[in-house]
Amino acid sequence: MISNIITTVLLLVVLASAVVEAFGYRSSKKFKPKDDGLSFKCPMEYGIFANPENCRRFYTCNGNIAYDTPCPTSLYFDDAKKLCVYKTADLQCGPVPVTTPVPTTPDPNAAPTCQPEACKLPDCFCSEDGTLIPGDLRPDDVPQMVILTFSGALNVLNGEPFQYLLNDTKLNPNGCPVKATFFVPHEYTSYYYVQKLYGQGHEIAAQSITNREPEDYWPVASNEEWVEEVIGVKEILHNFANVSREDILGMRAPFLKPGGNKMLEMIYDYGLDYDSSLAAPLSEVPLWPYTLDFRHPHKCLAANCPTRSFPGIWEFPLNTQVSDDETGSTCVFLDQCVFPDDPEAIYDFLVCNFERHYSTNKAPLVLNFHVNWVTDDNKAAALDVFIDSVLETYPDVWFVTMQQAIQWMRNPMTSEMAKSFEGWKCPRTRMAGCNIPRTCRVKLQHDTRVELRYLQVCGKCPERYPWLNNIGGNVNGKSVKDLVQKEALL
Repeated sequence: MISNIITTVLLLVVLASAVVEAFGYRSSKKFKPKDDGLSFKCPMEYGIFANPENCRRFYTCNGNIAYDTPCPTSLYFDDAKKLCVYKTADLQCGPVPVTTPVPTTPDPNAAPTCQPEACKLPDCFCSEDGTLIPGDLRPDDVPQMVILTFSGALNVLNGEPFQYLLNDTKLNPNGCPVKATFFVPHEYTSYYYVQKLYGQGHEIAAQSITNREPEDYWPVASNEEWVEEVIGVKEILHNFANVSREDILGMRAPFLKPGGNKMLEMIYDYGLDYDSSLAAPLSEVPLWPYTLDFRHPHKCLAANCPTRSFPGIWEFPLNTQVSDDETGSTCVFLDQCVFPDDPEAIYDFLVCNFERHYSTNKAPLVLNFHVNWVTDDNKAAALDVFIDSVLETYPDVWFVTMQQAIQWMRNPMTSEMAKSFEGWKCPRTRMAGCNIPRTCRVKLQHDTRVELRYLQVCGKCPERYPWLNNIGGNVNGKSVKDLVQKEALL
């Protein structure tokens, strides 16, 4: 026991030294969160709410404790979007009324709670509170997986910074380059950059075609609408970025607004392996991914989480991350936490949350970013140093994709054995992209108007801008439903 403590201390000393070398100064002292919101009563147990007296500040409620948090310089808190934004005419400053959900009748077909004796790997995994390690391994023997996920449109604004951040000099313990998972919507996406990242071995997963607003559209969308949006973008990724259909196995709901059982029916019916849309509140011990054979083991922060059983479908819950400083800021997307204009503070935040996973049950640390994180110099620098320093300091840390994490969970093994694990070997060679993309100028036909859109691809330009009911970008468009019916007739 004493030797383990000494080892941990030495690792932290080495990690601190790496920070000094990278940033040129020593990490600042960290403080425990303090309650600055004693006069503010949280409308809900968890959430982000406007400061009634100051549009530049907001409250983060965590377990009914309110933390007064400032927006970055020049930004204002929009209570409808729950984000700090630039001041515009449609800024919703001040509290937006909180609506209490209408009580619903319990689902008679609801999934039961975890039954370990009836849930065995490789196809089923659950635990009573979500913190159990697969395979009954000891934490010391478990490889610490770190999963970088990026949501949003890949394009000329952010494509090149990813080439620097995820370069081939960052190596896992088996000598293979680190990999990330990208949840890609269609609109504003350059398929040149998608194909480039896919060719380099990163995972491409589905988000939606339109990423439409208002956000409240998604929890009430029909099963057919989920099919057209998610399976539609999967087909577009295949058609225009040459991503193999067999490699697009996961999805994330736009705005983290899951569609309940209707969304999961789509996932189950169309052969996807996993979802990563369910945000979980902050917990002392992080949650492991689980299959949806049984009820999810945590409080669901979204309005419409699935209630029924979907055997074999994996869920990667979004563990809430916390800032270990005076703000008490919490977030599931790291962009939504408030950071000073200082890469060292952002680095401290990443290390704080890494240590929470590494020192407890080694649940995968899923770091969720929007793609434009890498366009901010301070945030990109902090993440870059974090990846390098963690890999250099900890011999049992692996940066893997969500698909690779599932492969390990289906067949748990020690960190030492993972070095020869087939699922974590260097990815097979994929079709390379092009050096110079083709920029297509194509029309998008709406019901009452025509818009001109631009689309970057490596192959042939489509006749029309791909969209709902025209996933092939043809003059006579086809929907996912049309293609399924056609396949059924063959």
